[in-house]
Amino acid sequence: MKYRAVVFDYGGVLEFFSSVNPNVFAAKELGVTVEEFRKEYFKHNHLSNLENMSWEDMFSKVISVFNKSKNEQNRIIKLIKQSNGDSLLNVELISKLSDLKRQGLKLAICSNNTSALREKLAENGIIKYFDEIIISGEVGHQKPNKQIFETVFLKLNVKPPEVVFIDDSQTILDNANEIGCTPILFKNNEQLKSSLSELGVFI
Repeated sequence: MKYRAVVFDYGGVLEFFSSVNPNVFAAKELGVTVEEFRKEYFKHNHLSNLENMSWEDMFSKVISVFNKSKNEQNRIIKLIKQSNGDSLLNVELISKLSDLKRQGLKLAICSNNTSALREKLAENGIIKYFDEIIISGEVGHQKPNKQIFETVFLKLNVKPPEVVFIDDSQTILDNANEIGCTPILFKNNEQLKSSLSELGVFI
């Protein structure tokens, strides 16, 4: 088999995003445009992705740019968390991970996240499927930077052409492709199954 490893993004692939977009919600509550709020969000999200700050603390810093009140920051974050409710795991895809392992493939997660993700994976009984968990907040690099891909290859002991990289971000996949991985843009489980089968990988 050409491929030796399959690497998954977490949010948007193994766990579906909530219907509530925090940036859109917060912008509305603060009375600013989504573009204004998103601009500040991307100035600050490295605190979570690279420095392992909790999402709540990072998001509070973004809100504080528009409203210094700690009570208002807490109120908005509380409403977002209540609206999101429980996360929705992609149970169908997770149930197929054993099929990939039986084909002799190494499995990994590569996520822009904090170390809290590792705890979540353990709590949900998912961590057992993966040979490596690469989290931006732990390694100090975030996708789509080349360094985090190199960390993946090193930990899995594979070369870029031996890796299938699955993500829901085209920008990240463009970089993965340039480095030499085979990229798959995740849209839904059926599409992923079809894309993998074309590569000789079956779930």
